[in-house]
Amino acid sequence: MTTTLVLVTVFVAVFSAAILVILAFAKPRGHSRLQDRLKRTSNQQTTEERRLYKTVPLQVLEERLKPFAIERLTAQREAALQRQLIMAGEYATTPAQFVTRQLASALFLPVAFLLINWGAIGLALPVVIAGTLASAFIGYRLPASRLGYRIEQRQQVILRHLPTILDLLVTCVEAGMSLQSAMQKVVERTAPHPLREELERTLKEIQLGRPRGEALRHLGKRVGLKELNSVTIALVQAEIMGSAVAKTLRIQSEIIREARWQRAQEAAQKAPLKLVFPIVFL
Repeated sequence: MTTTLVLVTVFVAVFSAAILVILAFAKPRGHSRLQDRLKRTSNQQTTEERRLYKTVPLQVLEERLKPFAIERLTAQREAALQRQLIMAGEYATTPAQFVTRQLASALFLPVAFLLINWGAIGLALPVVIAGTLASAFIGYRLPASRLGYRIEQRQQVILRHLPTILDLLVTCVEAGMSLQSAMQKVVERTAPHPLREELERTLKEIQLGRPRGEALRHLGKRVGLKELNSVTIALVQAEIMGSAVAKTLRIQSEIIREARWQRAQEAAQKAPLKLVFPIVFL
């Protein structure tokens, strides 16, 4: 009975792999016409169009999996994924597309594992089954882990640039500019980085009619960084109470620098403890 179950599991895995390969490389109707048009206008193609054309198999696979991804999305999970994607700066990606990538990754890794095992390794059957299930789980979790890593890295970059941006805003405000004009000047004169992009997005929201206080609050919530959220709340309160914006910005900059210095000291104090185990074992 156990042997029969194992054989059925292996057959299902191999059959699924074959179907996946067929779906991945199947060409949709009209693809040849599209190819002819692309060849006729090859001199006018942009780099982005060529990149999209090369990823047609992956797009076809994602289109096949998209209905399954939508079925798995609840309203709560969709809202959580949307917030995480915004925090990572992936504004063009929808929650449905992200879940579709998870499903595609969960199918690709087992197929790759089975092909490698069949062509080079030749593991025992129980190991193959365990490896197939493990690779499917890893493939499903891989996009989520990558998204969390991108959120963490992006927040670190924003935190690193935040004191400098606040100092530039202080300089512009003390020179007689309004806060909105100072933000526009900083966006124009600084090199591209995530905080600059978020400031630019906030300015566009204000230009489209959103109140400045609401746009600043949305900036803090959008990034998900408590230091930036504190700055935006302080600016909104200063604007409501009629306090000096430059003084508020300077105080917030000093607070962030002090907090960053304390975190650096804590990390330095933890370093010897973390080095104990590598020193002992090596």
